[in-house]
This record gives sequence, C-alpha cells and structure tokens, in this order.
Amino acid sequence: MYNVNVKTIPHELQRYETCGDYWTEGGCIQFRVTSLGNADYEFLIAMHELIEKQFARKLGISEQTIDAWDLAHEEEEEPGAMLECPYREAHMMAEAIERVLATKLGVDWEHYTKTIRSVMENTRIPLDPTVRDRPDAEVWHKGQKGKVPHRYLGSRRKAAKGKIKERSLLQGK
Repeated sequence: MYNVNVKTIPHELQRYETCGDYWTEGGCIQFRVTSLGNADYEFLIAMHELIEKQFARKLGISEQTIDAWDLAHEEEEEPGAMLECPYREAHMMAEAIERVLATKLGVDWEHYTKTIRSVMENTRIPLDPTVRDRPDAEVWHKGQKGKVPHRYLGSRRKAAKGKIKERSLLQGK
C-alpha cells in the first residue's frame, strides 16, 4: 500500500475546475475533495478519486497524462468520459463503483449532482493549476455555469435538445 492524504477543502482551493483531485507529492498521494456540506457526498468523491487513481496506475497512466488531458479539455462537461480520454476506463470504473456506493448510502444521485453543480457554479477557482491549498492566489475565475464537474458524473452528458443522456460502464465504451 502507499501513503495517502485526503482533505476536504473549500472549492476555491481546488487546482482547477474539479470537485476531486489527486497528485503525488513527497511519496504521498494527495487527494483533495470539495467541501459540499454532506459527509456522504464528500466520501463518494473521495472514493471515486481513490478508485480512479488505482485503476489508472494499474493501466500505466500517469498523473501528468490525466492532468494534461483534463486541462486541455476543461470546456467539456466530462473529460474523463470522452471516448478518446486516456484514462476513460479508470474513470468509468470509478463512477460505476461510486454509483453503487451512492445507492447503498441512500444518496439521491440527482441531488448529489445538483449540489456539486451549485458549489462549482458559485465559486471562484485559481486559473493556475499549480496553486494548491493557497487562498492567496492572485488570478481567479468564476465556475462555469451549467458545467458538470469533471471526474464526476461522467455519465451525465447533455444530449441533443437539452436532455440528459445516461451512460453506464455496463453499456460499454
């Protein structure tokens, strides 16, 4: 096993527009989860990140590859669910397990996603993804309205005519 550090933080302290993040620093994997005011929701995000990290590692996908993909596709609702995404398999497995955990915890998935959207839409985050745990960053931008946080809710992609299209790991890639 490896050393991990999981912290719940205010959304504005995330490195970029995400509710969950991870990177390795000093031999310890750092996980950051946006504070949502609900321990079950924060647990689900943390579990998604832990699972995604482990599957990506087993598939030989580096954190740098994941970060580069996410930052290059910030305009997408869910970069991890895109067909071309290098860590898509890890992301989709993490989401499938996250959904099972949500069901077992009695979490309403719709309310969960709405809570995440609300926090992200109303919070400024640093433009510089190297900013970590620093409230004094000088360059900020406001969360993008209507965007679903990446690394989460990847199956909730907007389909034509504004309807939500559900995707599942079980439906294949």
